[in-house]
Amino acid sequence: MGSVMPSTATDLRQANLTRALRAIHTAEADLTRAQLARELTCTRATAAALAADLQDLGLITVSETELTRRRGRPSTRLTPAATGPAVIAVEIGVTCVRLATVGLGGRLSAVESTALQNHDVDHVLGLARDMLRERLRSTPQPCVGVGIAVHGLVDQLSMTLVSAPNLGWDDTDVVAQLDLPPGLPVRMDNVAHLSALAESSRGRGRGFATVLYLHAAVGLGGALVLDGHPVRGRRGFAGEFGHLPLGRSEQPCRCGGWGCWELDVDQPALARAAGRPYTARTVATVARKVLADSTRGDQEARSAVDQVSALLGRGIGALINVHDPDLVVLACHAADLLASSPQIVVEQARRGSMSAHRPALPPIEPAALDADGALVGAADSLFDFLVESPTALTGRTAASAAPLDRLPS
Repeated sequence: MGSVMPSTATDLRQANLTRALRAIHTAEADLTRAQLARELTCTRATAAALAADLQDLGLITVSETELTRRRGRPSTRLTPAATGPAVIAVEIGVTCVRLATVGLGGRLSAVESTALQNHDVDHVLGLARDMLRERLRSTPQPCVGVGIAVHGLVDQLSMTLVSAPNLGWDDTDVVAQLDLPPGLPVRMDNVAHLSALAESSRGRGRGFATVLYLHAAVGLGGALVLDGHPVRGRRGFAGEFGHLPLGRSEQPCRCGGWGCWELDVDQPALARAAGRPYTARTVATVARKVLADSTRGDQEARSAVDQVSALLGRGIGALINVHDPDLVVLACHAADLLASSPQIVVEQARRGSMSAHRPALPPIEPAALDADGALVGAADSLFDFLVESPTALTGRTAASAAPLDRLPS
C-alpha cells in the first residue's frame, strides 16, 4: 500500500513500526532481529527498538533461539503474538460455510465448517451470522475485523454480492444481513481473488511476479496476480475465466452464457463425464469418488478424468497465451485433476499455447494452501490495511510511538 512520507521523527517512527510489523506479518517463517534489520535496511539497534515497541503493543513476542555452533550472542526470534489481534474469516461456499480465527502471520485456528441444507439466502446467511456471533463472543483474542469470501461476483464499489449463480443469488447485501457489530472493519471479495492473494503471498506463488491462479469446484474462477496484487478490474469482476467460451458443451451456463469453459472442467462436468448422478449437495463427493476410482482401475472413471483434464489443460494454454505468467497455480478440483493426470494437463496446455511459449512453458503446480486459501486471503485483505496503524490495532501506545487515529470501518 502507498503511504504519506513521514514529516516528523514521530511520523518516521510510526512508519518504521508499520514496515516492521508488515515484514513480520508476511514473512515465510519467524524472523530474527538481524533478518528484520536486513529487510528494513536499518541498523540492528533500530530493528531491536522496533521489535521492543511491537512487543509492548502485544503484537509480537521476542524470544531467544537456541545457541548455534558459532560464538556470540544467541539470535532472537520475532513471532506474531498468540494473544494478539485477530481477524475472523468466513467463507460462504456452495456446500458449506467455513469459519476461522486468523492472527498476524496468517495462522489459522479454530477452523469450523457447517454444511448447507439448501441455498436459500436466509438459511445460508443466517447460518453464517450465527457462526460469526458465536466466534466473536468466544474468541479470546481481540477481533479487529471480519473478512468475507463468497463464491460470486462482488462489486467493490458498493460491497454488494451482484451475482452468485451457483447459489442462485443476485444483488444481495451480504454484510448487512450478517448483522455485525457497528464500526467493526469488514472486507468482502470473491473466493478466487482472495485465494489467489493468499497463494501469491504465502503459498506456491511467493516470489513470482506474475501468477495465474485457477480455482475449480462447482464452477471455475481465478485471478491474475501481479506483484502480489490480484487484478480485480473496474468493479471487481475480473478473473471469471470459467466463463470464457472455451467449452465444447452446448448447454446454457448458470451465468447466462453458452459454451463456458467451466461446464467442461468443474466437478459437475467430471460427474457427467463419468455418468454418475449427483445433486448440488453431493457433487463434490461424487467428483472425488470418480477421481479415486480412476486410480483403482475403473476404466470409465479413468476416461472421464483424462477427458476433463485435457480440456482443463487446453484452457490453461489459452490463458498462457493471453497473460504470459511466470507460474500457473491450480487449486481444489483443478489441483485434483492435475494430480490425477499431470502429463495430460501439461501436454494439452502446451498444445493450446503458442509455439513461442512451448520451449519454456510456465510451471503448472498445485496450490500450497488449497482449501484454506480463501480464509487466509480474507484475513490478509483486512490485515493489509490494519497493519498500517500498529498502535490502532491494539488501542495501546508503545513507549516511543505516537498513537494514530482509529482506522475507518
